[in-house]
Parts: sequence; C-alpha cells; structure tokens
Amino acid sequence: MNNSLDKVQAALADYTADDGSRFSVTVTNNDDISMLTIIREDIEEFAILATASQSQLLFNVALFDKSQIMDGQTPALNQMMLELNMAMPLSSFALTGANYSIFGAMSVDSDASQIQEEIVVLSENIMDALEVCQNYLIKA
Repeated sequence: MNNSLDKVQAALADYTADDGSRFSVTVTNNDDISMLTIIREDIEEFAILATASQSQLLFNVALFDKSQIMDGQTPALNQMMLELNMAMPLSSFALTGANYSIFGAMSVDSDASQIQEEIVVLSENIMDALEVCQNYLIKA
C-alpha cells in the first residue's frame, strides 16, 4: 500500500475524536490504485474513500445521486451548494457524473493530528451537507 495511506491508517487506528466518535479503516488494493474505506461508527452508510497522489491525500464521500433530487430542483440545489462551499471548512462539494459528493484534500506531509482533524471535520460535514440538501431531495 502507498506510504501516505499507511500514515492515514495509522492516524486513525486507535483514535477517538473529542465527541467520542471512532473510525474503522479497510484497505482495498487493486492493480491501479490503493484506497482506504473509512467508516465513522455512527454514520456507517457514508464511507469516506481515501486515495493518495504524489503530493496529496484525497478524501471523498458520496452523498446522493441526481435521481434523488426532486423534479425541477437541480438548479436551486447546485446554486445552494456553490454558495455553501466557502462556509464548509476543509471540504467542498463536487459533482462527478451523476453523483454528488463532498471531498477534502491535504498534503501527504500532514501529520497524524492534521489527518484526524480532516477526517473528523469531513465526517461532520457529511451530516451538515445532508441537512441543508434535504429540502431538494426526494423523501425516502
């Protein structure tokens, strides 16, 4: 596995956030890429996928896809997300194909406490993002 991802895995191994949250980490290796799947125990349905380039650690969380948006609400949802991007610390919204997500990136030189902070904030942003998006989504 990539040394940078080893650092992420080690930073989260026995880590408990100030709010008591804990994270499990699973390694996935294939021919092209190594990846970590990071699960916060209280929001298991939203996995944080971690990859690494030469210079960055990249963290991504799939939130929902276009099929879950109420008819006619896509422009308003996109506008709201653009307006919120600056206010969401350490994370940004993204649209890849039909999937909306939030992501964060940081230097591969980041230390364990910085990695822990990124993961905690990103996991908190998952719930905040879903809360602000709920008025645009089809109710399950």
